[in-house]
Amino acid sequence: MNYLTIIVMLLVAGAVVLLFAMAGEMYARTGGLEGSPESTPGGTGVRPLEGARFGSRPGTWPEPFARFGTGGPYLLLVLSTSCASCEDVAAQLADQPDTGDIGVVVTSATFGDAVEFVQRHGLARLPYLIDEGAAWVSTEFGVKISPSAAVVKDGRLVSALLFTDVAAVRAAVQATKEAV
Repeated sequence: MNYLTIIVMLLVAGAVVLLFAMAGEMYARTGGLEGSPESTPGGTGVRPLEGARFGSRPGTWPEPFARFGTGGPYLLLVLSTSCASCEDVAAQLADQPDTGDIGVVVTSATFGDAVEFVQRHGLARLPYLIDEGAAWVSTEFGVKISPSAAVVKDGRLVSALLFTDVAAVRAAVQATKEAV
């Protein structure tokens, strides 16, 4: 493979991550999470994510999430290194108890940016995956917006949510668990 091909591949991966972050950021800034007509006044800001492939099961689970292939439900939080809302969500994770049901997928154009994001927010205490170019999460689950939460039970995607508040998304998942 020549250098030009490598450079083009890196640029494409960077563009995919940037579009991923921009879509989520634009959605959050335009009031989509709290102010859209579909949100109820005083709502939690947790909304269904359209376009996710419900029922899909990854061919293989990355090592940090190996146990997510059975049992659950588990919550995979998808965060991007170039998303201001994701920075807020990552900061909120420091205040959350570690119950073993949360994993974090960090999407980034470069591995180094993702490592720095994980270290800056203390995410290494949770199972996490650095997903360059959002390749794994978008291919396996169709999740292409951040911040979002993929709810996985018995290895299958059962729900996907847009959110800006970790406590609210956990409460929404808990309410669903109790209703079933």
